[in-house]
Amino acid sequence: MTAIFQSGTRSPRVRTMRSILAAVDYSRHAEAVFNQAVELASLLNYDLTIMSAVGSDPTRIITISEEKEQVAKFHRELIYKHFSSKDISVESKKTDEVIYRRGPGSRIVSKILTGNPVDMICECADELKADLVVVGSRGLGNAGTLVLGSVSEKVVRRCSHSVLVVKGDHTGRSDWEANHHDLNHNHRAGLRS
Repeated sequence: MTAIFQSGTRSPRVRTMRSILAAVDYSRHAEAVFNQAVELASLLNYDLTIMSAVGSDPTRIITISEEKEQVAKFHRELIYKHFSSKDISVESKKTDEVIYRRGPGSRIVSKILTGNPVDMICECADELKADLVVVGSRGLGNAGTLVLGSVSEKVVRRCSHSVLVVKGDHTGRSDWEANHHDLNHNHRAGLRS
């Protein structure tokens, strides 16, 4: 737990609710972002919010409400892919927010916001007082970033909370599992030589 001191006082105010915000879109990196966020939230027993921003693309051919329905379905798929339906239950359901109860003390929240993704991620992180914001990197490289800009880069610069950028394709294994597997593979290969 973190002790937070209010200005002008010497007594700490203990912060009990801990949370991670996973900001996802429809890119191929969304699952890697959610995997990382789930792993950290489970390890630390933190609340997890999965958030997407809609309505910022002027070239879209569907309505915002149709886009929200698609995103809500995508969030459900991600959540039920990582958590058994017997381990979570729907606690409350609103138009743009569903709250799931996971175990005795933590929650998973699905939020769909309308507006600029960078603004929505930063505002949501502030509202949640998120301990960590997890975003993905599309790996555009220097040229792509210069031309298009990058949501993750802008979030890192503007967000007042810690930000973890998940890069590239993820195999679905945690970093520890991937490193452990690679070490074992290299060790076995050395024994065969």
